Amino acid sequence: MTETTRLHGLLHELWSGDWKPAAARAGEVMHEEMVRLGVWETVVPADRAAVRWAVATGRTITEQRVDTMRIKRGLSGLVDLLQHVIRVCERAPYPTARTVELRQAAETYRRLAALPEGWREEVVRRVMMGGEDMPHAVAEAQMSRNRLRSWYGPEAVEDTPVTGAGVWPETAEGREAAS
Repeated sequence: MTETTRLHGLLHELWSGDWKPAAARAGEVMHEEMVRLGVWETVVPADRAAVRWAVATGRTITEQRVDTMRIKRGLSGLVDLLQHVIRVCERAPYPTARTVELRQAAETYRRLAALPEGWREEVVRRVMMGGEDMPHAVAEAQMSRNRLRSWYGPEAVEDTPVTGAGVWPETAEGREAAS
């Protein structure tokens, strides 16, 4: 813990009544300590991005014109990230909640990237419209593609050309095109 004393002190400041100065410098302190302790280059890119993002978040939530809910979310996010960084710097033997979340995010991203372009766009549209969460929407797209492939063959899951020339095999048009 002596190696992470500065990070623990920052965490204490964020929990204290006067959290603004700590929030404003949280990202920079996390970065400096991770570099000093030799873990900056070993963490996943998402962790490095989160620490850099924390620089902006910390400064943003300390501004006077930010709404209360944004301040609470931002401060909570900083505390969660700082706790994760402390664990990473202490080289804790078991994964943090953030590590598990990052693994799940990476897997969801990999599965989304494996979908054809039109399917990816539809997944993102469904998520943005608030109907589904990302992992569920990706899984549904994969299952739908598998069903279509099973029912109609591999051509059914190919993205149709922009002209709309693709036809379904069970329709009259599809039967005519097949003959």
